[in-house]
Amino acid sequence: MDTQDRIEREIRIEAPAARVWQLVARPGWWIGDGDRSGHTVTTDGDLIVVHDPRYGKFPMYRVASDEPRYLAYRCSAVIDEPPRDGAATLVEFFLTEVGGGTVLRVVESGFGALDGTPAQRREAFEGNTDGWRQQLDIAKRDVESA
Repeated sequence: MDTQDRIEREIRIEAPAARVWQLVARPGWWIGDGDRSGHTVTTDGDLIVVHDPRYGKFPMYRVASDEPRYLAYRCSAVIDEPPRDGAATLVEFFLTEVGGGTVLRVVESGFGALDGTPAQRREAFEGNTDGWRQQLDIAKRDVESA
């Protein structure tokens, strides 16, 4: 079975795009179990590293930003290593205001180009597919309760 390359998920959040952007613009807001209180973020030139006390270090680069509509990161697929060819995915966030709320859509692509076996790529894809469902629910909860 071939690994799928792209995850697309979206959720409607009952808040204006500017408020959703406040969350989305935080590097690594999607890392962990929804408790970002222990996160620290460091930078080294263009490299951003989100440190999660439970899950480790997550290096990434911000590759594009168009506030409050679009944001993209090149994220490492290997904890503690900077993103590189064969070990990174592109994570994109799209915000669209609709009827007083905002549709937040995430697209993560590049799984088919990851190093490793087809089974390892499939595992990464499936794990992130489940993870994005959870993270979008957490984003909705956090933005709407703010």
